[in-house]
Amino acid sequence: MTSTGTSCPRYIREARYGSDEVGEDDELSLGLTYTGVARCGGIEDRLYAADAQASGTVHGRPAVVTSALGGSGVLAWEPEPGLVAYVGYSGAPLDGGAVATLHQIAERTRLLSTEQWQATHSQTNNQTNDFG
Repeated sequence: MTSTGTSCPRYIREARYGSDEVGEDDELSLGLTYTGVARCGGIEDRLYAADAQASGTVHGRPAVVTSALGGSGVLAWEPEPGLVAYVGYSGAPLDGGAVATLHQIAERTRLLSTEQWQATHSQTNNQTNDFG
């Protein structure tokens, strides 16, 4: 299989919350919870290299879980070809309860169009990402 496109995403759209803000501090502690999307092959490459484990589905799409992408754990899936979505957290061990909680958060997510994302008036950070 071959693909055209970038290995490193030009943009990563990510939202960060306190785990208590999303009602999941029982399993994820009072740490950070985040969700994001990126269009690139670099994240998928990192997931393969990290030996991510299959973890059911999110919105009917196969998902994987790993602790190798930073933080305590990340659940990732491909909502459409070439787009990787993920939820992750920092602050508690990656165990069965944390994975189940990541699934609960992931099932509450939805993709935003560019216009919807811009309407959130998100903060922009210009920095190099690790997904390339």
